[in-house]
This record gives sequence, C-alpha cells and structure tokens, in this order.
Amino acid sequence: MNLQVASPSGTGSRVLDDLVDVIGEEAACKLAFRFRGLRLYIPKDPASDPRIAETIGDELAVRLCDALYRTTIPMPVREVERRMVHSLAAQGMTRQAIAERLHITERQVYRLLESAAPAVRRARRARPVDPRQIDMF
Repeated sequence: MNLQVASPSGTGSRVLDDLVDVIGEEAACKLAFRFRGLRLYIPKDPASDPRIAETIGDELAVRLCDALYRTTIPMPVREVERRMVHSLAAQGMTRQAIAERLHITERQVYRLLESAAPAVRRARRARPVDPRQIDMF
C-alpha cells in the first residue's frame, strides 16, 4: 500500500512523528496501519517479531529496533486511518471501496474525508483577525 501524504509540519501524532524520525514517513504509516490500536513492543532483534520486518522490510526493521528497542509504542488509530482514507480517495477509489479495503464503515470514510489534516487546522487558526470583529473567545 503506497502512502505518500506529505506533511511538512508533522503528522498530527507524536508517536508517528517519532517513528518518522527513525524510519521515514511511508514506513511509519505502514507500521502504524498494520498495528493500529495495539501496543507494539519493539524487540532488540527484529527476528524476535518478524511481523515488523514483513511490514516495513528488513533494513528498516533493524533501524527501528536499534533506535527504539525495549520500547512499547501505543500505535495511533485515527490519524493513520485519516491518512489512508485521504490517500486512497486521492487515487480515485470510491467511498465504499475504501471502507471495504480498510475494514471501516462508509460513515467513517465520509467523516475522515471531511476532517482536515493537522497542518490545515493550524493554518485555519493562524488566519488574520478582522479588527472590526469582536473576539468570541
């Protein structure tokens, strides 16, 4: 599964950001999607958990284990699914096909497509305020 959703100012998840620093964005997203919602223990030797190498490849599994061994990582769910839904929609897949492929409901697909990326949310907050408008908060 090809994930290439650029996010120059972070992924929106500290766990993903840490993984991106070690193994890169595409591999971090693959790993997070494969283990989403689980607590993943990173062993010292990647052979101890071959699922990691199967997901991201041997070289990146070694790099991950060297950097984060003996760490238990709670894998994010929402941000990973949002990225996957946006990526698949950009490839032209229908909402129903996306739901079937990711094993989520069509309603979740619509909600995730409506949700903006963290960088977009930050940009919305950073808009200049009209001095004639009163502050509501």
